[in-house]
Amino acid sequence: GSWSSCSRPVVRSSGRPVVIHHEALFHMADASTPDPRRAARELAVQSLFCWDLCRHAEGGLPLPDDLADGTPDGAAALAAELVEGVRTQRTPLDAAIDQRLENWTIGRLAATDRAILRLGAYEILYRAEVPPRVAINEAVELAKRYGSDGKTARLVNGVLDRLARDHRPGEVRKAKPAEPAG
Repeated sequence: GSWSSCSRPVVRSSGRPVVIHHEALFHMADASTPDPRRAARELAVQSLFCWDLCRHAEGGLPLPDDLADGTPDGAAALAAELVEGVRTQRTPLDAAIDQRLENWTIGRLAATDRAILRLGAYEILYRAEVPPRVAINEAVELAKRYGSDGKTARLVNGVLDRLARDHRPGEVRKAKPAEPAG
């Protein structure tokens, strides 16, 4: 399938085709985000969401050009790099996420939540130049903005924190024990 068909993904629900317009799903609330990395992550999550709905179709970046309009220089290129990395490593990323979900599987998560977790996991596992705390914090911010419910940010934080502790323990500080009340 081509990505042009994913700019307005068709999803089968209860046997009936349902057209989901990307405009209804994501709006870059602040298109003037000064940080190109943050803008790139937003574009990447949007792309990964669409790619997931298109059942992991092959092809280019699944974003209509207008979504990248107004983003800082370099954001679209970095988003494309992040998306390609997640697409290439999807199987090990999904396995790593699944191992850290409690009483849940990645397939049961909402597509937006999968996209956010895959992106965060990719940055932790495959982008050594990104500190794990940055990857986690950025994913948590994306979860607050795009997550399926109010608990998504906590889920993303927990899964990615466990992943970072397992794979990059020297770069992740242990949580300080709570001071006794007194």
